[in-house]
Amino acid sequence: MLTHSFMSRWLLSSILLCLALPMLRAQSLVADLEAPVERGMAEWEVWGSQRSNALSSGTIHTFIEGGFLSRDFFKDALALHPALGGMGVDVGWSKRWTTRPLGQGSWALTGSFGSEVLVSSLWRKELMELTFLGNAGHTGRVDLMNGTGVRAGAFNRFSLGMENTKTRQRLELSLVQRMAGAEWGIPNGSFWVSEEADSMQVNVLSYALASLNELPDTNGLAWNQTLPAYGVGISGALPLTSEMWPLQFHVDFRDIGILFEPAGGMVAFVDTGISTTGLSVPLTSYIDDGLDNEQGLTWQNIVDGNTGYQLDSILLVSDSASSRMMMLPSRVQASLTWWPSPDVQIRAKVRAGSWMPSSEYTLGVGWIPGKRLAFGLDFRSGGWGGPRPVTWLKLRISEKRILSLEVDDPAGWFWGQEVAANTYGRGVRFSLQRLPGAGWSRFMGLPSRDLRKPLPRVEPVAPKTGS
Repeated sequence: MLTHSFMSRWLLSSILLCLALPMLRAQSLVADLEAPVERGMAEWEVWGSQRSNALSSGTIHTFIEGGFLSRDFFKDALALHPALGGMGVDVGWSKRWTTRPLGQGSWALTGSFGSEVLVSSLWRKELMELTFLGNAGHTGRVDLMNGTGVRAGAFNRFSLGMENTKTRQRLELSLVQRMAGAEWGIPNGSFWVSEEADSMQVNVLSYALASLNELPDTNGLAWNQTLPAYGVGISGALPLTSEMWPLQFHVDFRDIGILFEPAGGMVAFVDTGISTTGLSVPLTSYIDDGLDNEQGLTWQNIVDGNTGYQLDSILLVSDSASSRMMMLPSRVQASLTWWPSPDVQIRAKVRAGSWMPSSEYTLGVGWIPGKRLAFGLDFRSGGWGGPRPVTWLKLRISEKRILSLEVDDPAGWFWGQEVAANTYGRGVRFSLQRLPGAGWSRFMGLPSRDLRKPLPRVEPVAPKTGS
């Protein structure tokens, strides 16, 4: 009887042990597994800006309206004109994405694609005065036209690379297509009229390039007439976040490389030197005020083609362009952000490239009233224009998505109104960002960890009891 009872208990224990071993092994296996790493950051953004350091919004609006423009209007517009004026236009969009880490490593596949249109123009103040006010105040001096020019391009870009889940360092190879481009410039030019306005000397070296197989006809420009160019560059990011202090330094660069322009585009060069003596004021032959009948050369003679002046050299060449290499419209940006308190953010940023004539500097302060909202005001200078305010807003619309809006020179958007007359441009940038998921390090600030310190822990005090 005892043997039978012992055998029954042994058999029951063996069965329970056989059932428990797989369960214990499964629990041990689950305990060793880590949570799967989710996808990294993704972002979609669109931007547009127009900025000048010489032509105010009121001046441009008056030009567009047209009508009679008085001499006083041009004098006032040129009174504040710098020695070298310029204007830039930048419009584009971009989409960025990052996958889950590859295999068991800490690197993930990342990339971006988008399009951008850039227009850059520069001119000297002397050229504007000669065009709109004439040379009455320029006699006896040499007016330079060096550096005057315009260039424009429409670009498509695609980049592919790797991003680290821990350091968030990113490196990509960029392929860039310039769909169409054009350029005109005066690398060397001067204009001189004697104090008596009886002698003139003009020297101009100018060129024009266009990525076209032929000039557009009356039906307009067709895509099969354009001559695309292709380039290659590198893009990436280097974020550095302090583990001890609420500081973050972020360097971002894009499309640092070479564009290969194929042969066949249209090109024209003009190299002209004109000198003459006996120059008179316009239409003097129609005024009889007792002057000598020999008026010399007049502007009317030039209009009629009856000049008789001597050409030192004049050369006009129009032909197909040869292949060449040129720099891509690269961009480099570095920013430093500091959180002196959980509710305040101070940032400084410098940006260069994108055909800007000078570097762009930004300094500002932001307020973070909660985990879902942050906004601020920046002061920006350089680039295509002088000092102006910039406002920005970040709104967390879900656990992982942030909506951002940045407005450059808000008053400039009131086009045609008095409040925008003294502004020199406008800009806007809109983006929707997805934060990286589990397994990825996040930046500080609104899209990262909360800087608010936890409340101090209070140890419970046991009540006193009487003896």
